[in-house]
Amino acid sequence: MKNTCTIDVLRHGDTPLTGRFCGLSDPALTEKGWADLSRQTSGKQWDRIISSPLQRCRKFAETLSPPAQIDDRFQELDFGVWEGMSTQEVWEQDQKALTAFWEDPTASPPPNGEPWAILCSRTSEAFEALARAAKGERVLLVTHAGVMRSLLVTQLGLSFSSAWKISLPTASMMQLVSTHDPELDECHIQLTKLREAP
Repeated sequence: MKNTCTIDVLRHGDTPLTGRFCGLSDPALTEKGWADLSRQTSGKQWDRIISSPLQRCRKFAETLSPPAQIDDRFQELDFGVWEGMSTQEVWEQDQKALTAFWEDPTASPPPNGEPWAILCSRTSEAFEALARAAKGERVLLVTHAGVMRSLLVTQLGLSFSSAWKISLPTASMMQLVSTHDPELDECHIQLTKLREAP
């Protein structure tokens, strides 16, 4: 018998580094970030809550019920030496490296950063395990834009360039419905909603 679950994937709220390369940097949410997340989740209930370990996700997730489970595999891409920099600052410093990253983030990750394929591998593994375990449940995953884009690539088959063009502002939420066929051990994923912060 096939099992279906709904996974709401929520990007963290605004931080002092919004608009900059912010991977493993760990800024706190701003007041706006807290408020946007509160509006986005108001009146909703989940059977299970999963969060990135980074505080811009975790601290909000920990205010919700049921208690949040922390999964390191859902943390953001490590941007290496670009952490905290704006796109313009990176462009002025190393236009060639930034262009190479946009064209092929696996072959040309940020200096000392994480290849895109590694991000996709860890997030796909974690998401598919979650989808198989969450039989009939509604799940909230509090995470990052890079993770959300990786799921668009690995679960929906979008190209990197297409996934990068999708607007995922802070506190935006996408809803994925997973149908697991235990006989074939396959999950079919559909994107049913994409909602920016209200």
